[in-house]
Amino acid sequence: MRRDVLVSLAMGLSLAMPAMATVTVTVGTATNTYVLSGLIVTPDEVVDGSVVVIGDTITCVGTACAEPAGANKVRISNAFIVPGLIDAHNHVAYNVFPKWVPPKLYSNRYQWQGSTSYKIFKAPYNDLKASVYCEMVKYGEVKALISGITTIQGTSPNRSCFKTLIRNVENQNELGLPANHIRTNILAIADFEGSIDWNETKSFVVHVGEGIDEKSRAEFDTLKQKGLLQAGTAVIHGTGFGPAEFAEMAAAGTKLIWSPQSNLVLYGKTTDIKAARQAGVRVSLGVDWNPSGSDSIFDELRVADVVNREEFDEAIPESEWLKMVTENPAEALAVQDKIGRIAVGLKADLLVLARRDEDPNRSLLKNEVQDVQWIMIGGEPAYGNEAGIQKVRPNQCEALTVHGSKKRICVRESPATVEKSSETLADLKSILLGKYAGLAPLAP
Repeated sequence: MRRDVLVSLAMGLSLAMPAMATVTVTVGTATNTYVLSGLIVTPDEVVDGSVVVIGDTITCVGTACAEPAGANKVRISNAFIVPGLIDAHNHVAYNVFPKWVPPKLYSNRYQWQGSTSYKIFKAPYNDLKASVYCEMVKYGEVKALISGITTIQGTSPNRSCFKTLIRNVENQNELGLPANHIRTNILAIADFEGSIDWNETKSFVVHVGEGIDEKSRAEFDTLKQKGLLQAGTAVIHGTGFGPAEFAEMAAAGTKLIWSPQSNLVLYGKTTDIKAARQAGVRVSLGVDWNPSGSDSIFDELRVADVVNREEFDEAIPESEWLKMVTENPAEALAVQDKIGRIAVGLKADLLVLARRDEDPNRSLLKNEVQDVQWIMIGGEPAYGNEAGIQKVRPNQCEALTVHGSKKRICVRESPATVEKSSETLADLKSILLGKYAGLAPLAP
């Protein structure tokens, strides 16, 4: 299937009218205590019950939860309460850029990165990074947040200005992770020097095999030679790999992060997920970046679904879609004891999505950005429908209309505690547009 047809088809799958989801908020007296009631998607089942949040932590899930005194009550109908979504891989700062249209298909990432077309496209990046890097990343975080993402991988270097929006899993994530718990390598694996202390680093996220030629496949051999084919390694792309490589990955416990849309745009082909799953490799989904990836995690899921049906004989079962953007990336990033599920003791990163189907996985494949009804990160409401957010955070968050749906988004921190945290979304847009007129829209 041609890449343009595939992408077009995926974008057209969610034509069903959204359910009339409602989020009704009753404000209590305990500012850090919430009870969310409705259909909860737990790791094992869908429960019509409650999630109790005290501080930043989930303290009860199910049908027999007592409501703490003074709790803020959030009643949800025609929607699912799911874990906050995790984008397993994204170059966040690049999401200020619009789509790049490659003049041709390539065989590996080094070809397009060295092309004249890409160099012209990327030319503004270094100037922007030198002056407004904080704003670039925060704009990319906003773009992620409005599509239900509460944690993202791919932000560097460590800067305090990234602390106030979604979780940047490598840094400023407020998960209490020690230094080097997660390490990332985006350069050629052949150039990687040094070693990994696996007692210290629990997740090594690395670009390997991004391409469809032997050079890309051979990067797997280099990964092994450097002693990096480990249970703590999460391979980004692996597009050049086949059954033999995936069998070795599965034996080692190495994970895979898949970005089908970006692969199709750049190479005309994506990772052989059927072979990966048959070998037993755990697969997560990541958008990669805006220039060649999807506009949202929902669109990326639909691209994955089309490829799964058209090319992989439905190797990915219907029950896996939500796990590929929650549980699986949490495990790949070694934060499964903190986030990725709705369970007692985990952080209260919660997402309410309009119900477009009785099954939460099928519903997820039909969701659009306007279906995001409510988001909490660490027990703090961060985004959602205007009326609900206004009740719990009156006049603290900015109005934002997403495809006709009135929302409120909480970007500015007051009082400001870290660099740039006093900036609003309006400030971010103004600052970035002052430097770069081609700023990508938040929700095309």
